[in-house]
Amino acid sequence: MNQNINLEALIAAYKNIATSTIGHVLDEGHIPHVFPMSPEQSLVGVIRTARLESKNASKLRDVLMSCRSNEVLIIDARYDLQRACWGEQRSVAAIHCGLAGVVVLGAITDRQALSKLKLPIFSHAVSCLTTRNEGESLVEMDTEIYINQFTVHSGDLLVADADGVFVLPIEIAHQYLEQFQHLETEEKIKKDNFFRLNEINEYYF
Repeated sequence: MNQNINLEALIAAYKNIATSTIGHVLDEGHIPHVFPMSPEQSLVGVIRTARLESKNASKLRDVLMSCRSNEVLIIDARYDLQRACWGEQRSVAAIHCGLAGVVVLGAITDRQALSKLKLPIFSHAVSCLTTRNEGESLVEMDTEIYINQFTVHSGDLLVADADGVFVLPIEIAHQYLEQFQHLETEEKIKKDNFFRLNEINEYYF
């Protein structure tokens, strides 16, 4: 990573950038079909990757214990898309470890409980079929994750909201930030100008 990039400032700046704004400019980095537990949830942070390739997910505990505060954990659980590897107990542990949020490329469970916790959680699906402590737990940490012809690495920047998820290498995120900020400003000006002439209550609840 470029040592001149202020990572904390970059993360703070991207909290004001919508994923749809990124999607106006970039294709690469989009993770399809992953959405939050509720539309109000959003997430920006530096990624830590893990891959699960077994019915037993107990070693995810080791991953959680190794994560740094404010990291975003991405779990590649596509080994079994029907089996949830994440639920209430792991979310409570993630909050205790200080994670900014979790993205599961696969299924989660305990939907009602997760919706009440102070942790943004994104996933492909919800399932009542779960992982079990049977057999060996095969979990690889800081692994490359291949999605849609691009690769997610630990240390990349994740930006996620109700419209979806983008992953950007830090240098790319820095390179495009000014353009994204300009687009956000343009959109706000366009909206403000429209509602100077029209009653906003006629359009929004």
